[in-house]
Amino acid sequence: MKAAARHLAHVGITLVSFLFLNWLNELAFIRLEQSAGVNWVFIPAGIRLLSTLLFGLAGFEGLLLAGLYLNFHHFSFGSDFRAWSGAVAGALAPYLASLFARHWFDLRPRLKGLTPRRLLFTGALCGVMSPVFHHALVWVLSGTVDWTALAVMIVGDTVGILIVLTAAKGVIALIERRHPATQVMRRWTS
Repeated sequence: MKAAARHLAHVGITLVSFLFLNWLNELAFIRLEQSAGVNWVFIPAGIRLLSTLLFGLAGFEGLLLAGLYLNFHHFSFGSDFRAWSGAVAGALAPYLASLFARHWFDLRPRLKGLTPRRLLFTGALCGVMSPVFHHALVWVLSGTVDWTALAVMIVGDTVGILIVLTAAKGVIALIERRHPATQVMRRWTS
C-alpha cells in the first residue's frame, strides 16, 4: 500500500509540476513563440526528463495525464488522434531518454552520477527525441514536416531541459550539503 501511495504521489507531483511550468512558460516566453505551441525556450521539457529520471514510470504516467489534459482542454488539434499521439510522444520520449541515461551512465537515485557532461548529453538526447517523436507523428498524419518548427522545438526543449536539470541538481546538492542526514529527498526519489 505504501508503494502505491508513493507512486500516486509521484504521478501527482509530475502532473502539477508540468502544468504549472507550462503556464509559467506561456507567461514568460510567449514572445519567443515561433508558432502555436513551438517555443525557443520550453521549460516544461525539463520536468519531462527530470520526472522520468526521478520517478520512472510514475513520471511517464504523470506526463501522459498532463499532456492529455492540455491537448484536449488547452490546445487546439484537428483530431483526437493528434491530441492523443502528441500526449504519448511528449511522455514516451523523455521516459526512453531517461532509461537510456540510467543504462549508459548507471545513474542512481537523486541524480547521483549525473555529471555536467552527462547532464548535457542526456538533456540533448531528450531535447532531440521529444520533438522528433512529435514531428514523426505529424509526418505520419499529414505527409509533411515543418523543419523550422522541428529545429525550434529541439532548441527550446534542450534549453528548458538544461535549465531545469541544472537547477534540480543544484538544489539537491544544496539540500544534501546543508542537511546530510535529511530523509526528505530519499523519501520522494527512491
